[in-house]
Amino acid sequence: MKVLFINTLYHPNVLGGAEKTVQTLAESLVAHGHEAVVITLAPDGARQTRDVGGVRVHYERLLNFFWPFGGTQRSAWRRLCWNMVDAFNPLMAWRVFKILRAERPDLVQSSNLLGFSCAVWLSARLLRIPIVQMLHDYYPICANSSTFREGHNCSSPCARCRVITAPRRALSGMPGGVISLSQATLDKVRAFGAFPGVRHVAVIHGAAHVQQPEHMPERTASEVLRIGYLGRVEANKGIETLMQALHHVRARRQVSCAVAGKGEADYVEHLRAQAPEGLVRFLGRVEPTTLFDQIDVLVVPSVWEEPLGRVIYEAYTHGVPCVVSDAGGMKEIVEPGLTGEVYAAGDAAALDAALQRLEAADQSSLRDRCWRKAPEFDMANRYPAYERIWLTVKDGRRGG
Repeated sequence: MKVLFINTLYHPNVLGGAEKTVQTLAESLVAHGHEAVVITLAPDGARQTRDVGGVRVHYERLLNFFWPFGGTQRSAWRRLCWNMVDAFNPLMAWRVFKILRAERPDLVQSSNLLGFSCAVWLSARLLRIPIVQMLHDYYPICANSSTFREGHNCSSPCARCRVITAPRRALSGMPGGVISLSQATLDKVRAFGAFPGVRHVAVIHGAAHVQQPEHMPERTASEVLRIGYLGRVEANKGIETLMQALHHVRARRQVSCAVAGKGEADYVEHLRAQAPEGLVRFLGRVEPTTLFDQIDVLVVPSVWEEPLGRVIYEAYTHGVPCVVSDAGGMKEIVEPGLTGEVYAAGDAAALDAALQRLEAADQSSLRDRCWRKAPEFDMANRYPAYERIWLTVKDGRRGG
């Protein structure tokens, strides 16, 4: 079987979990004796084809008004023009069509389509190649891919998104299958009008090469509750809720907090001002292991409806339980009382209560349960579920 993956970015251009997941899938496909090809965007605009870990990767120049990453501020007019082109980009569809025609894969898996647009579904359909769409975010239904605006999660599409995502929703019947990182994400995308008639659907909670130490790290007993956060330092990540909750925790016991990840300097200073004095260390970007080895619990306080959050099962590999908000799909991989706790997003008192429930549990059992759960997310165990839907869609569409 030959699968061609389409994703906005690919190694070495990695911004988030989607790129890591697509690379893991492509390389695992090759390891199982199949063939994998990737079409991705080239940040430097240089079109080239390279071999990356046994995967043939086509790097294509983005044909739109500007490169959307890098933090450069654009005028509202230029952003609107960019989004309107990205609603349905025939130039990128033609580029993809030519590669598909040359590669002739058995199946296309499209993932993040920012920059390519949903027009690539039409490219595959014209060549009668079956399609599986993987949902890493809310791109099919939202102009900014998050359904989060002005501090709130959207309960229905706004007028702007209805216009910009109209082609995505209209063409969303073209894929023969959909893979979602969580049931919550799949439900919301469908509720907003995308993929209503797609028959083959799979919810697969992540895919990674889980690097688990041979033995669970020993943790020295401490009177201080050591809390950690790992991820991008941005407002939608809910770190302000964690800062507020620390005031509650400090009133009843000794506590420390380490925040690992990069963010805008002004926002980091804003968080410092909210944090209890002397309790929070902002570490910047560090290796996950560095953080996990020095904390008792990881807090993932996102206020936007995050599809999953691979940092959760990364923490499990070190026997670290997680307290997560109920926004999005994170709650689907946390077992309350066994591998962590769940609380109402944005509620600092509820976060403190969740931490208290976790503190009351048997810590050795918690760590052991997390340690044993981590292998569930390893690609060696996840691969059969992916292959099953690939084969189902491929065999169901051929000759149709």
